Amino acid sequence: MEPIKKPVLYTVSQLAEFIPLGRNSLYKLVNRSDFPKIVIGKKILIPAEALSKFLEINCNNEFK
Repeated sequence: MEPIKKPVLYTVSQLAEFIPLGRNSLYKLVNRSDFPKIVIGKKILIPAEALSKFLEINCNNEFK
């Protein structure tokens, strides 16, 4: 059995599958200046590792 491979990059649509926000809210989040993203033309890609770090830092700040 092969191990499950995690994506290295996510699209905004893929992000919507595990972050329970509406489309407009997701785009507001993604368009924050401190949100990790790669923009190629109109395509927005989110690095998985940077996203994990971003969520960890920002969730910890919210609950302190």
